[in-house]
Amino acid sequence: MSGKGTAISVLRTKLHRPPVVSDHLHRQRLLDRLNRHRNLSLTLVSAPAGYGKSMLVSHWLETCDIRSGWISLDENDNDLRAFTTYFIAAVESLFPGACRKTQTMINGPDLPPVADLGFTLLDELDRIGQPCIIVLDDYHLVTETMVHNLVTELLKHPLQSLHLVIIGRQDPLLPISSLRAKNLLTEIRTNDLCFNKRETLKLLRLITGKQIGSHIAA
Repeated sequence: MSGKGTAISVLRTKLHRPPVVSDHLHRQRLLDRLNRHRNLSLTLVSAPAGYGKSMLVSHWLETCDIRSGWISLDENDNDLRAFTTYFIAAVESLFPGACRKTQTMINGPDLPPVADLGFTLLDELDRIGQPCIIVLDDYHLVTETMVHNLVTELLKHPLQSLHLVIIGRQDPLLPISSLRAKNLLTEIRTNDLCFNKRETLKLLRLITGKQIGSHIAA
């Protein structure tokens, strides 16, 4: 696999977690689920646009006691070198100087096989020895097979210290069924993100400033 071997400039704003808006509805049942399963390899948050996926995860990380990094993906990340550059940048925002060997590999004129790249990245992540969460937002914009293959490599031999969160409008091209069967995956989907009665009442109260239907059970 050949390439120019030029280091890719990182747009730092893509590494910023979206701020939680002041009128965001606190959804404790979903926050509790995220906390219960943060020891698994992957959390998949999958639903159409407008369901509050990114805001939910951002709110969770704001209250979480584990270091976290965020990548807002776009169409330009359909390139193994670019995707890995941003992944490393997210990790280095938490642990400066991490993943230097992987960075050297992707800056070379020829990219290594995905399996070798994944092995080195996993080894360097393991050497950090501290737990972290890395969020891949808008993952539905990624269509490049080699990027999916690298993420698969990271999940094939999961680290106890690394928890991935993938947010997207559709299921990613990853071994979801296998991860589910091995109990390495937690999923938050459209039905989960729909408001229940209690949350609907809270939202109406937030919008109107009135106590509406306080007698209605959740």
